This record gives sequence, C-alpha cells and structure tokens, in this order.
Amino acid sequence: MKKIIHDIDPSYSVFYLIFDGRKIGFYLTNKLSKTFYSYLDKGVMVDFEITPKMKTIRKRKFFQVAFFNQIISLNPYRVHYDLFKLRDDMRKVLKTHQYYLFIDFEMTMPGYRDDVFKPEIIQAGYVLSEPNKDIIRENDLYILPKERRTLSRRTKRFLNLEEADFFQKAEPFQVFYDDLKVIIDTYHPKLVVWGKNDLTALRDAYIFHDLPHLTDDHDFIDLLKLHKDYFNLKDDLGLFKAYKTYYQVDYDQAHDAKDDALVTKYVFDAFLSYI
Repeated sequence: MKKIIHDIDPSYSVFYLIFDGRKIGFYLTNKLSKTFYSYLDKGVMVDFEITPKMKTIRKRKFFQVAFFNQIISLNPYRVHYDLFKLRDDMRKVLKTHQYYLFIDFEMTMPGYRDDVFKPEIIQAGYVLSEPNKDIIRENDLYILPKERRTLSRRTKRFLNLEEADFFQKAEPFQVFYDDLKVIIDTYHPKLVVWGKNDLTALRDAYIFHDLPHLTDDHDFIDLLKLHKDYFNLKDDLGLFKAYKTYYQVDYDQAHDAKDDALVTKYVFDAFLSYI
C-alpha cells in the first residue's frame, strides 16, 4: 500500500495512516526499525506490505510491516529507500561482468576439547563460467592445514573424510593460491559466494599464510544477500533450499566444496533469469 504518514510514535517504532477517516497503526520489527525508522515522519510517503501478524500496544492493535518498497520525503523531495531501483541496479550490476568464479570452502572444525582454535581452509571448490553458459574451468582440491597434522573427529565426520586419504591427496595452500591468481589475472572475474563465511575464510587465509591479497571485499558478490535484499527475506535462505525453489528438485548435499560451488552457479543462473 502507498500512503502519506499521518503521525509517528518513536517510543514504540510505530506510525499511523488515515483510512476512511480512521487512524490505523503499523509497527516495525526491531530489525526493520534499526534500518528504516529514522526515515519515517509525518508527511513522508511510504509504500509497504504487511504481514498477517498484529500486535497490541497500549490497548491498541497494530499491523506488522513486512517490508518497504519506497520511503520518500515529499518536502523537500528526497528518496530514502527505493526497492524497485535497488532491484534494477542489481540487474545492471549482475549483467555487467563477463566472467564469474563460483567458489566455496570447507574448513577445519575444533575438537570437542579445543579451547583455542583457528579454522583453516582444507578444501576449495570453484567453477568459472559466463552467466548461463557452460563451465570454462573448474577445480576441486584438498588443502593441507598449516598448524595441524591431524583432523578433528568433528571435521572428519562432517565432511565424511578418511584422514589418511585426505593427507595423501591434500596440496599446500600455495597450489590453490597460484591457480586462483592465474584465473584472476586471465579472466578478471567477479567471485560469487553464498554468505560471508567464504569471503572471510579467504581473507583470513591470505594473512595466515603470509601471502599478498589477491582479492578484496569488492571483488565478491554475496548471492545470499542478493536474495535477501531482492525478495525481502527476513531470515537466511539455505543454498540447497534456494536450488530446490528454482528447479523443483532436491540436490543431494554432501558437504563438498566443489558441489557447493556448482550449486551456487546453478542458483546464480536461475536468479539471473528470474530477475
């Protein structure tokens, strides 16, 4: 609905609109309030959707705001938030780049009695492609941890690893680093991840292995965040749930970096087609 705010009450993060001469109240969740309430004031135009949920505040019923489409001050005119423009800008950015590197990492996990623990990348999976096109290059490798010569039981159980097999196949981090450098220097791709964990893991790995950074945060696209922003999702969306939503079939989740990188590509391609 699109209306002009009649009044606000910052004490309860609520605002009021007039419908058929009646004053109707709407409240923001704590998360929405932190992001948007400072923009709300009498005379501001809001375009928003509501949830079926209601809340009683001071013996009065209030409708819960689900999300905002637009928040615009009219005098003077100023656009504080515009979901429609945000979505349009998202489309333009995603269609700007020619190459995308979909990348995922699996990490060491602490033992049940570890008091001090620093997670390390022990598997990297990545696929390079143009949007909605065949894979140009791909790789999947185990990476030797720098500090430990053994894997915790939790790590082996979660990743379904045989320790002897892992250490026989694992390569030094430098091997992964060199391959990533070749890809970046050759194709200049945007790196696509699902959530911030992989971005943080790679940033920490550069420092941990005392190597120059090949990437910074601006080189990454967080596909999870794009989904949350585009579809106004309140909670995080699982990668494999997103895949099922687009393709209407389950993908067997094996906690494997290469599989996760492939699924990230499939979800990216579907998202790009959708928008």
